[in-house]
Amino acid sequence: MLRTVRHLLFPDLSSYGAEPGMGLLDPDPAEHARELLAAAKPHHRRAVELALCDLYGRRAEAIVRLPRGVERALAHRLLHDPRDLPLLLNFIQCGLWLAFSLTLQLTLLPRDGGLSARAVGLFVVHVVVTWAVLGQRFILGMHFAAHRTLISPRVPGAALLNALPQLVLANFWGMPAGMYYLHHVVMHHASNNLFSWDLSGTNSYRRDSPLALLHYIANFALHTFLYLPYYAVVKRRFGLAGFALGSTGAYFAAFHALHAYHPAAFWISLGFSSVLGPVALMAGNFGQHQFINPADPADNYGLTVNLVKAPFNMLTFNDGYHIVHHLNSVCHWSEMPLQFIKNLDKYEKHDALVFHSLDYNEMSALIYTRQLRKLASYCVQLRAEPRTTDQLVALFEERLQPLPQAGAPLDLPKKSIFGLQQLLWLGLYAGGMPSAIFPALMVPVFAALSLVEA
Repeated sequence: MLRTVRHLLFPDLSSYGAEPGMGLLDPDPAEHARELLAAAKPHHRRAVELALCDLYGRRAEAIVRLPRGVERALAHRLLHDPRDLPLLLNFIQCGLWLAFSLTLQLTLLPRDGGLSARAVGLFVVHVVVTWAVLGQRFILGMHFAAHRTLISPRVPGAALLNALPQLVLANFWGMPAGMYYLHHVVMHHASNNLFSWDLSGTNSYRRDSPLALLHYIANFALHTFLYLPYYAVVKRRFGLAGFALGSTGAYFAAFHALHAYHPAAFWISLGFSSVLGPVALMAGNFGQHQFINPADPADNYGLTVNLVKAPFNMLTFNDGYHIVHHLNSVCHWSEMPLQFIKNLDKYEKHDALVFHSLDYNEMSALIYTRQLRKLASYCVQLRAEPRTTDQLVALFEERLQPLPQAGAPLDLPKKSIFGLQQLLWLGLYAGGMPSAIFPALMVPVFAALSLVEA
């Protein structure tokens, strides 16, 4: 029992265990593994061994499972790609949990009740399940569903079903309705992590500084609502700009109405996540793009890393393969370890960074605490002549330096958007929108951090 609970958060990677229909690429993992290892160069063999654990590991994204006949029918009749069954099951379990938790809140907590032991208990349970158990599973599931169609177009209502994760479920993880696609697919991937066009770009920061991380989070939390429509207009994506503005208006109106109807349920289900969500998302993105090759900051091999044989890959649809994802954003999540294995020569040529057994938070923690020598022990070297620990530490330090010249300057139109968004937050809070307190408080914090970072 305890082992089962532990594996909900820390999946077992001790042996192959993928199931047919759950992302498995080959019916005989052991035979395929032998073939890949036999074809590998001697100095790439270690990387292949590690990546095979992600290719054929026991997928843990779907906690809730259905009868095999039902799963088979869903995979082949409903999904655009049958390999996305774990994605669908993941969304189903997230929807069921949210419906259950919200029902408890609305029925057990009085509308006009204040802080109580029952409210605190429901809050703790909701946050633990929503964020600790389902957080990574949902966010990365939605991420890959934004890049590739989940529900087959031949299914009636497919467009609406495909939009539900971003329009409805995302709000419970602090991502405003309808904004994720514009932010991540249209802005982040197109501008390729280069600030200031990419609001979530990391190149201009000293990326081993916790203060820089705080400034980065504050910048995103404060300015994203107006900047994203502005970006869409500049890039002539007028339909997306209009949709973003409309969904933002609906988001604020719904938040205000829900808070007025049932304050306790609002803060437990939506209010807290509206604060935690941007922090978690941007801390994760900062970690994904913490190392940047100064020789070519726009090179996909050098603007992020791959994390292999990391337990979190089994929870997040192989999110550790971020170089693979930036090279081909529509590569199926189940294929990413194999694409890494097949292209190891290119990774070696571009001097890509690969680490094993760490997630992004663990890697970042070693960076912020200046434990680069320890981080070097997790590096998977792809060169025929491996670097020494001192050489690796020097390489890490070089790739953590700020590179403001790599992106576009923060010009007057963008500064104006930032200023207008800050005034909007202050106005919303002054006008009686309680959930605006966090961004309103962030305005002076952001100003102070900007002076420090300058």
